[in-house]
Amino acid sequence: MKKIIRSFWITALLLSVLAQASAKELFTEGKDYRLLKSPVQTSVGPDRIEVAEVFWYGCPHCRSLEAVVDRWKPRLSKEVQLVRVPAFFGPNLWQTHAQLYYTLESLFPDEKTLNSIHDSVFREVQERKNLLKNEEEMVAFLSKHHKVDKKKFLSYYNSFGVKNLLNQASSKVRGYQLTGVPALVVDGRFVIEPKVGLEKMPEIADFLIQKVITERIKAKAKEAPATSQPLKDQNVKVK
Repeated sequence: MKKIIRSFWITALLLSVLAQASAKELFTEGKDYRLLKSPVQTSVGPDRIEVAEVFWYGCPHCRSLEAVVDRWKPRLSKEVQLVRVPAFFGPNLWQTHAQLYYTLESLFPDEKTLNSIHDSVFREVQERKNLLKNEEEMVAFLSKHHKVDKKKFLSYYNSFGVKNLLNQASSKVRGYQLTGVPALVVDGRFVIEPKVGLEKMPEIADFLIQKVITERIKAKAKEAPATSQPLKDQNVKVK
């Protein structure tokens, strides 16, 4: 059994390393992405790889990246979980929009519905120049176009849960050491910024996702011998 387990991990590791090797020289730290000295805690389980999309509704490049990510999303492996992180750098319109996003995320747990309304907010802010700068403007827009109940919206908007999510987002954005948006952050460690080109950002993210998978396989391969001792090495009597 021990040999089988070791063989499995070695084979998986070799396949992963070979897959990464083909792209190894394409992307380099400091040029194509940043490696954070202090990793930021992710919001996904230990068996998943978080890719955080950092955005602001008033940013045209963020809206463009959203379309790029939508095309990329179906190609992601099951280990990867995309999350949105609305960025803000103080008590301003950015923070108001972050609070709006988390309210929508709480109101609409269905991903398809949330994505539709999320896109609608981008259009409202950037095309119709309705900045949704306060609760009244948000309620008027959402009740007219998405039949959102005012009382329900406000209860979520001012809830402890949404404010807690805001605090988490603020901590994450500080940890990412961002000076602007959009950005993709892989595994709370690797930051990809738009200077590389919006279309290229998911490609670099794929490379970094593979890097994380390889690291995890190596770690499990090291653990396997210690956790797969034969019966004779254990104080177990077989009758």
